[in-house]
Parts: sequence; structure tokens; C-alpha cells
Amino acid sequence: MSGTTATTAREVAEEVLRPKAQEIDRKRRYPKEGLAALGKKGLAGILIPAAQGGLGGTLSDLAQACEALGWGCASTAMCFLMHACGTAVIGAKATAEQADAWLKPAAKGKALATLAFSERGSGAHFYAPEISAATKNGSFVLSGRKSFVTSGGHAALYPVLVNASGEPGLDVIVVTPDLPGVGFDGTWDGIGMAGNSSIAMTLDDVKVPRANIVGAEGDGQSLVFDVVAPTFLIGLAGVNVGIAHAALEEAAEHAKARRYPTGQTLADVQAIQMGLADMSIAVEAARRLLREAARAADAGEATALPLVMQAKIAATEAAASVTERAMRIGGGQAYSRSLPIERHWRDARAGAVMAPTNDVLREWLGKILTGLPLF
Repeated sequence: MSGTTATTAREVAEEVLRPKAQEIDRKRRYPKEGLAALGKKGLAGILIPAAQGGLGGTLSDLAQACEALGWGCASTAMCFLMHACGTAVIGAKATAEQADAWLKPAAKGKALATLAFSERGSGAHFYAPEISAATKNGSFVLSGRKSFVTSGGHAALYPVLVNASGEPGLDVIVVTPDLPGVGFDGTWDGIGMAGNSSIAMTLDDVKVPRANIVGAEGDGQSLVFDVVAPTFLIGLAGVNVGIAHAALEEAAEHAKARRYPTGQTLADVQAIQMGLADMSIAVEAARRLLREAARAADAGEATALPLVMQAKIAATEAAASVTERAMRIGGGQAYSRSLPIERHWRDARAGAVMAPTNDVLREWLGKILTGLPLF
């Protein structure tokens, strides 16, 4: 399916995402057109099983789709990725009733999903929630605040990570915005990915039906590490390869078009040629590592875990370095908004600090390489 999925994603990126990317960034508005177009093309169901109306896609499909969308508009790509993560975690253990109520509409683009995992107090350790959660009269009662909820106020399905059941492990409970006590607070003011509405979700004694739990009580920790983590890391790596590729293309086009009074172009300068060469190597290396990591994860190979971690680090750091080099090639024009390079540069700053951060992943990789337990 990878070829078809990637082709469709690239078409949407070229026809809808890229033409709107500058406006979304400057106005800091939610990318509803791009997400609607992805829904119409069936890509909203990329990780939803075919039995629930989805594409039944793989992590390899997700990697290539996210790369195409990251090339077009990073804000839209992140909203799409979080939808994929949300539907993947629900789909991993959905009951028939949950599939009918949530996954089938989500596959058609009629119900947007996201994740509500992060908390300000837990920081990069999103897998250790501090939100207040309890059971009462047949419901889960949630109180607290989730941070950096992408598509906050726009999504219809919010899998929330809590410890509500009292069982060992954690719980993933789907909260819908119609429940009394659910609110959203603040505006997204990040330097990049300006349109993704990554804001706070507030929960004030929200009574959630017990039927909204994903899987059994205590399944949350396995869902985080077995489903959410690989899906998010692979998808985020794809988005960042796309950002880096876009910056490389823009820098090359600028170099060809920028002409000195002598008639020489910027592309004729050896230092510029070497810079573009280094950028292309970084992009292709990150892309190849990402695709190998996704393939290994799809195959269930033992090497998949370190490869997935490496892919996220490599792709996000390639995006940062490639966009930095593109800024230097673009010079004063890149520093202004006359070129989209500065947008790519800002969008590329987020990946390294998205949890698990690159520093945390390096720690985990070191432990894996030396045979130490992760926790």
C-alpha cells in the first residue's frame, strides 16, 4: 500500500497543503482545509483497520505519508500524525461498540482524533501522568490539565492517559468534548508549526463512562510503549524528513535564481554547491534510516526499537541542520519572509524536544546497547 498512500499524500500536499502553508503560518490558524482533503482521500483512516472502514496501513505507509505532508505544511502534518496516533491507540483494543462509534467516523474524516498525554509537571515523561483520576458510581472521574494537546478544541476524540483504575500500569480513556467539565485553555504561541492548536485541555471532575476505556484496566502502559511510541516516533521522523526536503528544494531553487551583476548565479559558487550536497546527504540518510526502522517495526524484528529511536533522532536533527544551512544559503532573503525557508527553520525546531526528547532517547539507546533496563 505504501506507493498508493504516498502518492495520494503527495497529491494532497501539492494541491492543498503547500498553497495554504504560508497563510496558516502567518495567521496561526488551524489547517482545516488540509485535514478535510486528507479525509476525503481516505488518508484519515491510514492506521484504522479495513474492517472499520480504514486503509489498514502500516508504519511504512505512515512514514511516507507524513514525509509528503511535512514537505507541504508542517502544521497540517502534525495534526494528521496525532490523528493517526489517536486512532491507532483506540484501534489496538477497540470493542465493536467503540469501533462503530469512533473508528468508522474517524476513517471517513468525520471525527478527528488526537492524544492528550502530556502534562506540564511530567514534562518529557508523558508516560507518568499526575492527573487526578478515580472511579465513582460506574464512571471514571478525571480532574486536571493536559498540556500541548494538538488539535485542542478541534478534535472529537481525545484518548487521555491516566491512572484511574488503580491497577498496575496506566489507563487510556477516550474523552469527548461534549462531556461536562471538558474545556480548552490558551492559544498556541510556538515559534513554529503555528497552526496546530497545541493548547491545554482542562478536566474539571469530568465523568467518563467506563465503556470509554481502551482495552482492559491497566493496559495503558503497554498501549503507550507498544502502539503510541512507535507510531509517534516514526510519524514525527517522517514529518521532519519532509521539512528538511522542502528546505533543501527551496535553497537549491534560490541558489539557481539568485544572480550577481556579473551574471554568475549563487549556484555557481563552490561553497554553495558543497552546502547543498551536504544537505542532500543528510536528508537521504535520515529518509533511509526512517524507512528501515518502519520496515523493521512492521515486521516485528528485534532490532526495531533502537532503529525507531535512531530514526527520530536522525530525522529531527537533520531537519534542524538542513534548515539552518538553507538559511545561510538564502542569506538576507531567507531571514525575511520573502522565502519559505524561515518557516521551515522554525518548524524544524520542535522535533528534538517532542517527547520522548532526543536526549531521553539517547539515554535509552545507551542502555539498550549496554544491556541495561530502560527504567
